[in-house]
Amino acid sequence: MMPRTFLFLQGVATPFFRELSSAIRRKGHQTYRVNFCGGDRLFSEKHNSWRYDQPLDKLSIWLTEKHQTHQFTDAILFGDTRPVHKEAIKFLREQGIQIHVFEEGYLRPHWITLEQDGVNGHSRLMEKPIDFWRSPPAVMENKPEPTGNTFAQRAFHDIKYRLANAALKPLFQHYRTHRPVNALVEYGGWAKRLPAVKFWHSSQENKLIDQLVENKTPYYLFPLQLDADSQIRTHSPYDSVHASIQDVVSSFAKHAPAHTKLVIKNHPLATGVINHFKQVGKLCDKYKLHERIVFLQSGHLPTLLDHTSGTILVNSTTGTSALFHGSPVCALGTAVFNLPGLTFQHGLDRFWTEGKAPDQAMFKNFRSLLVQHSQINGDFYSKKGISLAISGSLHRMDIQKVAQEPRTNKRPLPASTHPAQAALPKYGMKLPETTYQYKNTDL
Repeated sequence: MMPRTFLFLQGVATPFFRELSSAIRRKGHQTYRVNFCGGDRLFSEKHNSWRYDQPLDKLSIWLTEKHQTHQFTDAILFGDTRPVHKEAIKFLREQGIQIHVFEEGYLRPHWITLEQDGVNGHSRLMEKPIDFWRSPPAVMENKPEPTGNTFAQRAFHDIKYRLANAALKPLFQHYRTHRPVNALVEYGGWAKRLPAVKFWHSSQENKLIDQLVENKTPYYLFPLQLDADSQIRTHSPYDSVHASIQDVVSSFAKHAPAHTKLVIKNHPLATGVINHFKQVGKLCDKYKLHERIVFLQSGHLPTLLDHTSGTILVNSTTGTSALFHGSPVCALGTAVFNLPGLTFQHGLDRFWTEGKAPDQAMFKNFRSLLVQHSQINGDFYSKKGISLAISGSLHRMDIQKVAQEPRTNKRPLPASTHPAQAALPKYGMKLPETTYQYKNTDL
């Protein structure tokens, strides 16, 4: 096996990419890292690290020059909808470079996502026919090794990343974050919201949930997503969480049985900068729903899922948890799990009275296939989780140890404006331009 050359683009705000790069080099391959901001630089190796500080429309030209010298075989990135990655992916596909995309797990907790070419709405899994998901896999899902609660590590890494962005801003003057608000505004929101959630809302709202369950109150659950979530902005009909709330509350008022309630649960990592509680209050005034809508800042999600009459969401990964608990699900956006037999396919207005529980045999097959083709045990934040994730990622990307030294003096490639010829697929379905397959999969 010949050594491969990996180009790392923007990663998650933790040491994960740095440690993955180091692990790949220990296998005898070469790695390079592009830093788009100060946080990237903080969490990158000094080895073969480049600073990019040009307008985004110059990125393809810059990458072409690097590729001509270093002949990249693979690219690794976190999320495929960030502006810096949208530009880069166009170039990578033209050159036939294998693209490996990381994302938070489709299943939570203890899993991360790793797919080729794209994730979420861009996933190759979206192309699979329904019979693929109904057929039992050869090997059923193995239980993941727990990684523990990662909130503290996640917060610590995020603070360091944001501080580095601020401190090194003069070196990256063209960089614009994909997040909707800046760090100071977000941290200010968290500083105000999180103590209130921990010391007041959590205990009070769990009591309220217990009352709903004890009284056998029929309710629907609507878990909110983050406004910064690319799932909302790229893979749904909405441009904001507010827009989805408007649709759901309006439909509930007009079509849900009069004796039912709607429980709206805020995202646990919401900053509070965007006041969903206030918006819901205005909608309650408009539709006279104050007695029928419950807004939760926290609360035990598994208990809510166990007893709900149905779960409405845009495309949150809470959907897979809801299916696991046997809840009827209506997904309003594009999602890997939004399949006939698992979720309601006839629109939100009919869901309130016609929603049915998912086919549990199909869900068992779906979950096992999802793990085999896209999930890696581990996380991006804790020491144990990163170690597990790196081990699984090396195996998924078929990164084997090579005897040869990594190539250092490469003959420059001739400049070309034509896409490289991709290998022919080994399976009979329409695929994205790049057709490289991970080892031991039929994707």
